[in-house]
Amino acid sequence: MDEALVIARLIHFAAAMTGFGAAAFRLYAVDDETARETAAALQAFDRWLARVMQASALVMLASGLAMVPVIAARMAGTATAGLDPSTIAAVLFRTGFGPVWCWHLLFAALLVVSASAAAHRHALTLTWAALALGSLGWVGHAAGTGGWIGLGRELNQSVHLLAAGSWLGGLLPLGRLLGQARRAENGLGILAREAVPAFSQMGYAAVAAIAITGAVNTLFLVDGIDVLFETAYGRLLLLKIVLYLAMVAIAWRNRFRLTPLLSSGRAAETGALYRSVLIEQAIGLAILVAVSLLGTWAPPMTPHH
Repeated sequence: MDEALVIARLIHFAAAMTGFGAAAFRLYAVDDETARETAAALQAFDRWLARVMQASALVMLASGLAMVPVIAARMAGTATAGLDPSTIAAVLFRTGFGPVWCWHLLFAALLVVSASAAAHRHALTLTWAALALGSLGWVGHAAGTGGWIGLGRELNQSVHLLAAGSWLGGLLPLGRLLGQARRAENGLGILAREAVPAFSQMGYAAVAAIAITGAVNTLFLVDGIDVLFETAYGRLLLLKIVLYLAMVAIAWRNRFRLTPLLSSGRAAETGALYRSVLIEQAIGLAILVAVSLLGTWAPPMTPHH
């Protein structure tokens, strides 16, 4: 059961962050006024981006539905409970997890519709994507505490997820632009040169938000620095932090060494930045694997009340 839940969580979180990151990227990184001279390239990019958001929304909805029987079986302590309608109904309507998850699935379904039927309404698509990703902060370890402290933890986790989604999810469309631009000087190359500085500016806010909200989460989940080294949960959390710092170091190099060279339009500089973005994507995936595992493990500390 745990293995299935870890895999489902990984797929689900990756899809949710991809959908949100892609939708946000279209608004902050692509200037429609500037892109008028590259109308054909922008239309091609928008078609690709719409397919990405449709696919991520469908995967998020399908994996979210698939997780319900897995979670029901885990709560009941037996695999057969995941096939019992009464047990599933109890999980959805008689637990704190169930109503939040129903809202989350509704947001995912609305994102499917918006990404398919109203792809040109970027703000609306971003709204559903943000609600779908942010609502994940209201389940799991962050939802284990009641009262005002619990509300604060849930809001903190939502901000953490949205910041991570802005960064990790935005790497996919950024990589697409850079990958296409390195092959030839075309409209996508112009879009890439416009998008990279905007992505970097967003990255400053995302890195700061991830660091602050992550520190708050850690204070609630581990009881002292020694826990990071003496427990399996702590060591995996520490690995996640190290991977995050590695991503920050690569992003810092991109911003101050590779991005200034991008204005030359040479394929070598574009290719170097593209390869660096691919490395960031790989590290980001490793972080999501760690997150998926941590969500199925009990933290080595009793939640505050």
